[in-house]
Amino acid sequence: MATGDESRIGIICRPDHHVFETVGRRLVDRGHEVTYFEPGRELPPSAIAELSLLVCKKVRPASIQALRLAERAGIATWNGRLPTTILASRLVMLKALSAVGFRAPPVTFEPPDSPYVSKPLFCWDGDPEIGGTGGFYQPLLDTDGRDRKCYIVDDGQQLHTATVICSSKLFGERQILGHEPTPERYVDRMGRLLTLMDTEVLGVDIIEADDTRYAIDCNAAPSFREAGLESALTDSIHRAVPNAD
Repeated sequence: MATGDESRIGIICRPDHHVFETVGRRLVDRGHEVTYFEPGRELPPSAIAELSLLVCKKVRPASIQALRLAERAGIATWNGRLPTTILASRLVMLKALSAVGFRAPPVTFEPPDSPYVSKPLFCWDGDPEIGGTGGFYQPLLDTDGRDRKCYIVDDGQQLHTATVICSSKLFGERQILGHEPTPERYVDRMGRLLTLMDTEVLGVDIIEADDTRYAIDCNAAPSFREAGLESALTDSIHRAVPNAD
């Protein structure tokens, strides 16, 4: 395993990712060597053995396997195997959100008679959709079509948060609509979830219906698109490297 000035960081992510391209460049400026691994491609143990730190940005079965190999080889990980695996299961993820105080829409395992959203059981099996067949079902709530994507990053010294408002993918291509402060109650809940999961970052999706806010998704490897958290992400990954300054 490389350490110190020879630190090598592997990131499971496209090299042109709108956020992690910038993060990777900043990590290089700090003296790290950065390699991007194609999401979904199985990594050989030899590739992982050369790393000081493995970063999972895209959750796929191959990513889980890579994190498992890294942990078995004593390679440090950023967003490790356990939290990434737990939150990849949508049903377990909803339970985790409820456990820290978020309200989640009810779940059924048969399509209801009223309008509904179908969801695959695992995040890598596809996106939710209106109608159709899935692993489970939730009511189609009467919202304004907006999602609040709440992000939290632990840089090793403090927590950084941001909330990006965007249009729902249920109704077409996602568009960024604006930003708003992250409510302190969400910061507290996400902070508790970070601690429970023993991880560095999370993203929680919130929708509003009938004056009630519901948490509908939680991601251990969110996009951070237009969240303005590149500096916090760089600090978080840098400090996760063993023997980093």
